[in-house]
Amino acid sequence: MINRKVPEGEYVTSWAEFEFLPGALEGLALLAEAPLKVIIATNQRGIARGRMTEEDLADIHRRMLAAVAESGGRIDAIYHCPHEAGCACRKPGTGMFEAAASEFDLRLDETAVVGDSPSDMEAVSRIGAVGVLVAAGERERPGPDYVAPDLADAVRWLLDER
Repeated sequence: MINRKVPEGEYVTSWAEFEFLPGALEGLALLAEAPLKVIIATNQRGIARGRMTEEDLADIHRRMLAAVAESGGRIDAIYHCPHEAGCACRKPGTGMFEAAASEFDLRLDETAVVGDSPSDMEAVSRIGAVGVLVAAGERERPGPDYVAPDLADAVRWLLDER
């Protein structure tokens, strides 16, 4: 929902492959005006598969943060799971959410999670958060509290609802 996904089994491994989705920078700029923490929790199995390194991911995140700030947005923290499977942090596991809650003194049942995958929505269910699915053309999909076509629409809904 922030960057364009590549086909299953492929990975964005460098900044040159990163492409913001429509509405992503606008949504992050809208969030920057709200008194909310903006935290990313992302599965990055490409590291476990040797397709990229922790340093590659850190470079992508540094450049993404700079571009977001340049567009008037902000991201307060990024948590990532570099594992293939079988860990508590990989979504739909709740480890990254629990780490963020601990670090930022958040109540997970009072948070909102915006995601673009079934594993994101399963994690939402496990932590009791409000869930927003970003999925163009899937407005009737069951499970989340709201389905948005892009991040900007998701943020507008959250700010109106909260």
